[in-house]
Amino acid sequence: MTIEVIREACCSQDDQAGPLSIEIDIPEKAMVWELAREIGEANFLQFTGTHRIIDVYCAGKHLFSIPAVGIKDGRVEYIVGRNDLASNYLRENKIQCTWPPGL
Repeated sequence: MTIEVIREACCSQDDQAGPLSIEIDIPEKAMVWELAREIGEANFLQFTGTHRIIDVYCAGKHLFSIPAVGIKDGRVEYIVGRNDLASNYLRENKIQCTWPPGL
């Protein structure tokens, strides 16, 4: 299944450093952790000193949060079941990566 992943820019020139959207392919039976891995390993997300974690949503549902590489004890925080089928939450083939409120 092909999913469009869109991310918020982390600074005003971020769109020049890399794309703000990509497409990823995951198997129909992929689990939520596999979706998180695909997004995290796509060299797509951008972080800054003040933006060190990004929240991942589909159709308004918060799925998980991905920290920047190198954050001490940084690991993906799952809001939904890590071992659930990703397709349970993919109400549309679009994922939004946004900064947590208050940044």
